[in-house]
Amino acid sequence: MRLALRIAAASLVLLAACALVMAATAPAKTITVPQGTQVLLVFDQAVNSETAKVGDRVKLHVRDNVMIGNRLIIKKGTPAEGVISTVKQRKIYGINAKVRIALNPVKSVQGVPINIEPRTKGQTATKKTGQAAAATVGGAIVAGPVGLVGGAFIHGKQVHVKAGDLLDTQVAKETAIVMPRKGK
Repeated sequence: MRLALRIAAASLVLLAACALVMAATAPAKTITVPQGTQVLLVFDQAVNSETAKVGDRVKLHVRDNVMIGNRLIIKKGTPAEGVISTVKQRKIYGINAKVRIALNPVKSVQGVPINIEPRTKGQTATKKTGQAAAATVGGAIVAGPVGLVGGAFIHGKQVHVKAGDLLDTQVAKETAIVMPRKGK
């Protein structure tokens, strides 16, 4: 009876060891993050076209978990960063200021950098004003050159992004991520 128990116990230990070896040698799964996958960012600081300078760093964070199927790819709250690459001040005739931010890759939960870009490639943070343009075009038609001078007194708007404002971005190119095996 004791011998049978020992054999049964040894068999269980051997089965458990085999299961561990099989789990350890099982291939890791690769998840593909498709180009265009939405990543919503939140500004952690204000950005103002009047004070922004090319090269300034801008702090942001990921607003929502990014999932592919049932797998977490980018965790909510993950820090993100951008660098101001262009600043154009507002001008006469209603030309608005522009600020362009080059976004650095954001890290997946596995530490893989994922390149992101604004949802509309080349998107700039701008405020629209039609008043100056309409006044200029209308003035040129109605009053000739005198109307154009009137448009010179209407300035475009500045860019004012507040902390907490959203930036809608997407994965710039398909990215493969090797996921850890379950149980690790």
